[in-house]
Amino acid sequence: MLSLQWHQRLDFLSSDQKAKLSKHFSKPDQTAMAHQLAVLLGIDYTHALEILVILEAEGLCENQLLIYHQCEPDVPVGSIPYGKGFPNLPWSCPECDIEVEDYDELLFDILAKAKEPIEFA
Repeated sequence: MLSLQWHQRLDFLSSDQKAKLSKHFSKPDQTAMAHQLAVLLGIDYTHALEILVILEAEGLCENQLLIYHQCEPDVPVGSIPYGKGFPNLPWSCPECDIEVEDYDELLFDILAKAKEPIEFA
């Protein structure tokens, strides 16, 4: 099990919240999205997103930028590795084949996938 030492980067988390994160990430290949962590921990979305970014930066998770289009607003229609930036426009939606010319037609979210179980110390 990998251990993440916070080094005051995420000092807004209580020991109870760290225990909840450790339990959530206790299995390999466990996934999380920022809104899920926000609800689980009772924190705002920005702090949950910060957790996911730090996990990626520490090499503990592989993050994907999920792409949502208006044709299927509740289901991602594509993804790219986090850190590669946004998709190039025009972008062709694989669900409806519409050429997207403006980022306002897309929504994005981040999905983190743990490489191994993670303990939050």
